[in-house]
Amino acid sequence: MLHAGINYLEDVKMSRPPRFSYAHAVHHVTLRCNNKEFLFTVPSFALFLDVLQKAREKFPLALYNYCLMTNHLHLLVKVGNDDTLSKSMHWISSRFSQRFNRQEERRGHLWEGRFRSTIIEEDSYFFRCMTYIDLNPVRAKLAVTPDEYRWCGHRALRNENAAVLDFHDLYLDSGNTKEERYTSYIKMLEEDAARPAISLATQYFVGSSQFVSRMQKQFKMRENVKKEAENNLRFVGPRWGGTRCRNNARPHNP
Repeated sequence: MLHAGINYLEDVKMSRPPRFSYAHAVHHVTLRCNNKEFLFTVPSFALFLDVLQKAREKFPLALYNYCLMTNHLHLLVKVGNDDTLSKSMHWISSRFSQRFNRQEERRGHLWEGRFRSTIIEEDSYFFRCMTYIDLNPVRAKLAVTPDEYRWCGHRALRNENAAVLDFHDLYLDSGNTKEERYTSYIKMLEEDAARPAISLATQYFVGSSQFVSRMQKQFKMRENVKKEAENNLRFVGPRWGGTRCRNNARPHNP
């Protein structure tokens, strides 16, 4: 049975914005540079990927996709334990900022604040989240296709490079061969590229109405306010509906 994660309880005690997680949850994680500065360059991209791969070895963390932009980054991960997300992201952000500051001979905060994370329902939103992350550099006009962009997980997905990415069962079940799976994914990618971009990265939960209601109940949210992103896709987040938790903690942007 799902249960409120350790990090959520700790945030409540410290009157900090709640962090929702549980064992085996899938998260869309975002992290931004301080003041939205465009700090990242090729050396820092390579440095971050080195830190990210070390985190895969250190924590029970499955990495399904990523995209590094010049002032923010996206990760799609599955956590092993209740506290994996907070522990791993704290380690990644602090380890990278230390190495980055030494490399760039700078001081001060690198990150805008704590990372943001959205729990997603795999059956209804996993592939949409994958394509959203892959399309970031395309929509920013940094590449014509995700395959051209060196600093996202698309090439590793195409090649099924397990040294870089983990592969979700939904992806592995989408075809009998590597080529079939990639062809199936490209069709979804092209469909999403033709749609208006929908960013749900600041929400708490994204998925079917039943999934979102289950999350709200599990984390003891007082109000059942759900917004519709599109047919059969709902979300709850800090900017919509004034959602409160029963313990009177007021959720806002993580």
